[in-house]
Amino acid sequence: MSKTLRVLNAVRHPDIGIPLSIQQYKLLTPTVLIARLINAHRHLLALQISEYLSMNQEVVVMHWASTKITASVAIPDATLLEMLLDKLKICKGISYAAVAAHADKNGRRKLAAMLVEHEPRSSKQVPLLLSIGEEDTALMKSTESGDTDLVYLVLFHIWQKRPALEFFGTIQARPLARDLFVNYARHYKHEFLKDFFLSTGQLQDVAFLLWKESWELSKNPMASKGSPLHGPRIKLIEKAQHLFVETKEYVFESKAAEEHAKLLRMQHEFEVTTKQAIFVDSSISDTIRTCIVLGNHRAAMKVKTEFKVSEKRWYWLKVFALATIRDWDALEKFSKEKRPPIGYRPFVEACVDADEKGEALKYIPKLTDPRERAEAYARVGMAKEAADAATQAKDNELLGRLKQTFSQNAAASSIFDTLRDRLSFPSVS
Repeated sequence: MSKTLRVLNAVRHPDIGIPLSIQQYKLLTPTVLIARLINAHRHLLALQISEYLSMNQEVVVMHWASTKITASVAIPDATLLEMLLDKLKICKGISYAAVAAHADKNGRRKLAAMLVEHEPRSSKQVPLLLSIGEEDTALMKSTESGDTDLVYLVLFHIWQKRPALEFFGTIQARPLARDLFVNYARHYKHEFLKDFFLSTGQLQDVAFLLWKESWELSKNPMASKGSPLHGPRIKLIEKAQHLFVETKEYVFESKAAEEHAKLLRMQHEFEVTTKQAIFVDSSISDTIRTCIVLGNHRAAMKVKTEFKVSEKRWYWLKVFALATIRDWDALEKFSKEKRPPIGYRPFVEACVDADEKGEALKYIPKLTDPRERAEAYARVGMAKEAADAATQAKDNELLGRLKQTFSQNAAASSIFDTLRDRLSFPSVS
């Protein structure tokens, strides 16, 4: 009651002129009374009553600051700033940004910029800096805050307002802003990102973008059966290759791009001639294999020559391709052209995998390693021959494995027992 009476006496004073009864005061509430005082520009009394009643003083101080800015047209910005800061510091957590916004609204942009420097919350500070045209400061504050949403807000704002080269120069000095822009542009603005990389001399990054675009084109449903879309794909890869060459540090990537374009061009030609969309984007090995399966040995040899495929790799591919189409005559002829650099084991495996044991028998005797020969005979079910080869190898462990392989065959087991006794091998169980 004492506090109530003191408040009522204060506002009843002739200089204030708000006589209230206790009942009126209670109905009006202290909050509304404070609002009426500040509207009457009685800020000091409103502040004193707020402090006396332990109420929030921010409303009073904010209204005073706004009023002071509006009424102080003749006061220099620096002087007015000191006056405002002296009062604003009364309230911890007060919004300097709101006061700065009022200053900007009243045409005092310099004062607004100085006030917003004291705003501790980046989420309030940065948007206001943008609104008063302080984009560089806004970018600095947003990156210092580490808030990526704020950084993107500033980036998009500057992006729309400045020429491309100026924008690129602005973000290049800010690693976080630059990285966020690159991340966004990789997904949505490829062309703009290419311009950025070119402006900063990052030719290799432009090349990688072009290469990626070529793969995106391959996902187009029209990119099949000699589609004209393969032409632009090849051109993109060739552009990437030229850029890699200019960097002089990406030798591998340059060579890979060159060979990729060459392979894609050949595959495109094969699809046109065969009218089958089965070549493009397959590997060199798959391309050779497909050519052989289709009977186009000249095309397969062309791929081998163009990409310098090794003899061993060539033999592996051709052996299994011929076995796939079950062209056993061609396989046998191929084996006799010269001594295979991969040996005859792949010939045996290809025949066995195709369940052609008779064909496999053409090559098993040519295996020089008795261990390989023994295992090959075992795979085609020839126990005696396997045992003889194992005997030549004098390999106890191999003999044991072979006996287990033929464990269901009593005659075969007898052969192994005989050999064991003859050669005085230890018992194999």
